[in-house]
Amino acid sequence: MNIWVMLLLLLPMAGAVVAYLLGLQKRALAFWVAEVTGVVLFLITLKLLIDYQAPIDIPMTWFEVGSFSIPFGIYIDKLSLVMLLIATGLGVLDIHFAHDYMAEDPHQPRYYAKVLFFIGGMILLVSAKDMVGLFVGWEFMGLASYLLISFWHQQKDPADAGVSAFLFTRFGDIFLFAAIGLLFYFTGTLDLVKLNTLSQAGELNKELMFIIAVFIFIAAIGKSGQFPLFPWLMRAMEGPTTVSALIHGATMVNSGIYIVARLFDFYVAAEALLVVATVGALSAFIGATSALVQRELKKVLAYSTMSHLSIAFVGLGVGSLAAGMTHLVNHAVFKALLFLGAGAVIMSAHHVKDMWRLGGLGRKLMWVALFMGMGVLSLSGIPPFSGFFSKDAVIASAILNPQSAGLISILVTIAGLLSMAYIGRLWFLTFAGEPRDKALFEKVTEPSKFWIILPLGIMAVVTLAMGFFQNDIARMVSGKALPEAHMTGLIVGLLSGIALLALIVYYYYVKRPDITEKIAAQPLMKTIHGILFNGYYIEKMIFWFTHNVIIESFAKTINWIDQHIVDAAVNGAVTLSQKVNGAFGHTHSGRVGDNSGAMVFGLLLLFAAMMAGGAL
Repeated sequence: MNIWVMLLLLLPMAGAVVAYLLGLQKRALAFWVAEVTGVVLFLITLKLLIDYQAPIDIPMTWFEVGSFSIPFGIYIDKLSLVMLLIATGLGVLDIHFAHDYMAEDPHQPRYYAKVLFFIGGMILLVSAKDMVGLFVGWEFMGLASYLLISFWHQQKDPADAGVSAFLFTRFGDIFLFAAIGLLFYFTGTLDLVKLNTLSQAGELNKELMFIIAVFIFIAAIGKSGQFPLFPWLMRAMEGPTTVSALIHGATMVNSGIYIVARLFDFYVAAEALLVVATVGALSAFIGATSALVQRELKKVLAYSTMSHLSIAFVGLGVGSLAAGMTHLVNHAVFKALLFLGAGAVIMSAHHVKDMWRLGGLGRKLMWVALFMGMGVLSLSGIPPFSGFFSKDAVIASAILNPQSAGLISILVTIAGLLSMAYIGRLWFLTFAGEPRDKALFEKVTEPSKFWIILPLGIMAVVTLAMGFFQNDIARMVSGKALPEAHMTGLIVGLLSGIALLALIVYYYYVKRPDITEKIAAQPLMKTIHGILFNGYYIEKMIFWFTHNVIIESFAKTINWIDQHIVDAAVNGAVTLSQKVNGAFGHTHSGRVGDNSGAMVFGLLLLFAAMMAGGAL
């Protein structure tokens, strides 16, 4: 096996163990082990990219019994390398940022061990040649996300959030496991590349392919926080902000889109892309509208993650692998920047997350405001920042595709336009205007330039620089350039809409917040606000269905059957045996002599009967 690939796969897990054990001896050592491990992983990925000439294809077998074998190969192509750069590059910046952010936490060894384990799961997932290896990496990340989201498990909310993430994503994982079983049974292969080849050649049953594609997409919905399995994504904000940046930017939520992209030809042949586009457009709209009314910094960014990942899904769903995956790459960078920027604000403001208690922080946190502003511009789709090119390409592709030119394109366009509204609201409420809580404002302290500002600056520069290399990125992830769909009218319309929304947001949230409060006090607006603030009550509906249908109806029916039929049959057998025993009990007295005499007398009668029968 390639030594660098072996190191890439094993180093995160080894680093996690070493970081934990050394951290128990001296807490600071946990950070340094994680930092060095992260840097080495990123450098190995860079080397693989620089040396790349052809895909690294390493077929292996997990175990074999007779003619039955389970594959566990490695396959690293340009798409894998881009995802590895995201995981390792943003991972090491996140670890660097955590030096100060987690400085006061007494459980740093446990934290850094889990982060490395989490990154290792993503590395395995995007390097897997077969569905088995992908599933193992998929589950590694699921376990690590549960452990990280509930990191502060001594508190109720983080503990509940971890369980929520575990249950929502496990529901999707059931369908992924079922898809693997169907593929193995009906196609005889779990090789991702071979599945694409067979589907292109028309050698697979289309109806079966459609079912399998939908099953895999349900798993992607769970992992990437799409409708209706997105509530865990909002609850995940109970974990450390550095964890949020990893989950929402660099790793876990990207895995759902990656698996669809890896099997893109399979989805095309199965004619399942319309399902992807429809769910993606609906999720983008729900996420964008819900983000408009959130009070907490991280909640706005969480709904934004849902919306922009959905835009990437729409790109895939309308047939543009280049647009969808390029937007995923762009989103990973600017969203990690925004989450870590929010972490810097929260840390400097003594863990206050409510934007309505902030305001005017640009005076004290100039660098944070600047770099977050660059992330805001990229997310909003302002050229020359990277987000403009990919988001515009997705919207244009949706409009130009006859199957998605209706409702799908309308929903994704609205979601794209609203990006500026909710992220502009976040920036203005946090950094512009006058301080709304002057006592809090006086306590705000500037974060460390080396540990906090440096990673923010690197990501801000990258999200700007990436705007000049969009076609190169698109070719890396899809083999094709971005579609030439940047229609002049669309660009002018989007930019005009964004400019108008920026002016409206600035006026209502900075200049005249009193008008905003009056509008929000109206009964109709209160109702709309409640719907959006609670994510269209999807989580409440899921819990209602789970409690009233599954638990109260289905589960109680099963319990009744168990008690009154199964248990009744078992208990009835006991009663019956007791009655039989009682009936036969009357045939003997319990005295040995009497019983022996009765037995001899019976044998004599039997013998006499036999003799009489013989005489006849």
